[in-house]
Amino acid sequence: MSVLTRPLTYDDLVQMPADGNRYEIIDGKLFVTASPMKKHQQLSKRLFLVLHDQQEAGLGEVYFAPVDVRLATNGIVQPDLLFIRRDRLHIYLPSGLVKGAPDRVVEILSPTTRSVDLTCKADLYAREGVPEYWIADPDTTALTVYALRDGAYEPVATEPGTVRSLVLPELVVDRDVLFADL
Repeated sequence: MSVLTRPLTYDDLVQMPADGNRYEIIDGKLFVTASPMKKHQQLSKRLFLVLHDQQEAGLGEVYFAPVDVRLATNGIVQPDLLFIRRDRLHIYLPSGLVKGAPDRVVEILSPTTRSVDLTCKADLYAREGVPEYWIADPDTTALTVYALRDGAYEPVATEPGTVRSLVLPELVVDRDVLFADL
């Protein structure tokens, strides 16, 4: 007996149980992860506060998980943080769904998400045109900014101890402060 499978869609995702897990669909495949650990949450909060300054300056809005981002028919993810520029806020629908590529996506690595964040999600974000992808690693205290160039992500050169956004060059993050006492 053979079993036919089909790529999963957003309609399948909304049928998932509310059980504390995070459900995402990448290229039609289901990925399930547990709730983040304390260090992950602390770093997420710090990054949100840094990125929130852009919102205060009227440049756009920053959101934190869980927010469903529909990037393709079979790509629905919940980035740890995302930023949408003011002129593109219409992609965040009243239903709570972001339909289209945010201007920046931030993923915080954890043991259960590391490989997906560095491969499947990076590939999806690049294909869908997310201009800037940040990877934060609380275990190694690394924050890497990737810029989309010719359909692929390339690491952005940094100054010692700081990270600068290409989407909004006035945003500079002090890595030492960001990872202090994690």
